[in-house]
Amino acid sequence: MSKLLKWGLLAIVAIALIIKVSLWLSVRSIVNDAVARLSPMVEITYGGISSSFDGRVGLQNLVIRVPAARDSIKVAHAQLKFNGLRELLSFKERLADGKLPMQMAVQLTGVELEAHGPFIKAMYDEPAESSVFTAMSEVACGNVRNIGSDELLQMGYRTLESDIEFSYLFEPGAQKLTFNMRSDTRGMLDSKVSMALTNVSERPGDMRVNPPRVAQITVELDDNQYQRRVQEFCAGKLGVDKAAYQKLAVEQFDKVLRSQRVALDKPLLDAYGRYLADPQSLRLELTPSEGMAWGGLQFFEAKDVVGMLRPVVLVNQQSVTPIGFAWVDPLKQKNAQAAEVHRISAEETVESATRTQQYEFVSVDSLQQHTGKRLQFITYDGAYYQGVLHKVENGRAYITVQIGTGSAEMFLRLNKINQVRVML
Repeated sequence: MSKLLKWGLLAIVAIALIIKVSLWLSVRSIVNDAVARLSPMVEITYGGISSSFDGRVGLQNLVIRVPAARDSIKVAHAQLKFNGLRELLSFKERLADGKLPMQMAVQLTGVELEAHGPFIKAMYDEPAESSVFTAMSEVACGNVRNIGSDELLQMGYRTLESDIEFSYLFEPGAQKLTFNMRSDTRGMLDSKVSMALTNVSERPGDMRVNPPRVAQITVELDDNQYQRRVQEFCAGKLGVDKAAYQKLAVEQFDKVLRSQRVALDKPLLDAYGRYLADPQSLRLELTPSEGMAWGGLQFFEAKDVVGMLRPVVLVNQQSVTPIGFAWVDPLKQKNAQAAEVHRISAEETVESATRTQQYEFVSVDSLQQHTGKRLQFITYDGAYYQGVLHKVENGRAYITVQIGTGSAEMFLRLNKINQVRVML
């Protein structure tokens, strides 16, 4: 009996070693194949490969060189993590079948970039086109609009070292895909981004016909040491104290947003000022209503946009309320300011300054009378639509909606419409 147990244990150990070696060889084969495929564009070297029975495979001392950019990225440890060996083995199989893998996490530890290198110069010296998403990155710093690589060096950054983790989970039954990304950059900040998508097909090609819907987006910035350094650098450059610079920074933030037709309400601007004074934590969460069209938000009233996005803002763990904004016309605002100074414009009176688009509620039964007009529809499930009504027939309202720079025709079932507003 004891011999049987002994040989049984030896067999189990032998099988485990065979699986371990097979797994290691499989991982090495996949990595070397990927290195060979990428060799025309990048040169990849690594010090060693690790693997485990709990679904982890990793590379040590990874170096990625891009000859065209004359720069390289160093990664102390890169690791793929799966929920067990079974998920690891099915990963390649599902990719070969053209399906989304069920789960995956990528962990990069010790990602190192030189602050004066070509990669950082490309990211910082060529700022993105001004938009609502770049408002926080534009600074009030004399003739400097965006912090570049030279400013990073002056602020004391020599090497940027980060730990990055990206993960996602696909739930086929619920057709839900969840992304999470976290980046901890030493001496800068800890950032987190998460996104949940619904109506996701397991075959990526099907998403072109039936695109997924964004159910939730969360962005969080913690321990923003970079913001503190920017304030010290720019305050010194302008010769003002910290409090005076923070006021200038809020004004710059408001100015950039207004140039994009967005004027935040005072509670939000005040909250941003508190964040600049103590940049510990900033969290923005959006839970868009079902049926919301991202490309047509500019055609809705500001309060309806807030209702569709359902935002939650926390500054240093304190909720910001109320949340609101107004649409503004940057060109009209400049004209109004000029008229205020010179007192010669008859157009920019108090009455005209407060004039806005007016809407009137109408009944669903009277829709036929408003053919050819621009209407706003609010459905019972909270979705908003705005477009020109073409016809009403067979229990449906046919409208043309604006999507980005183009338009699309759609219909709404009359029994799904809760409220209708017509532009006066």
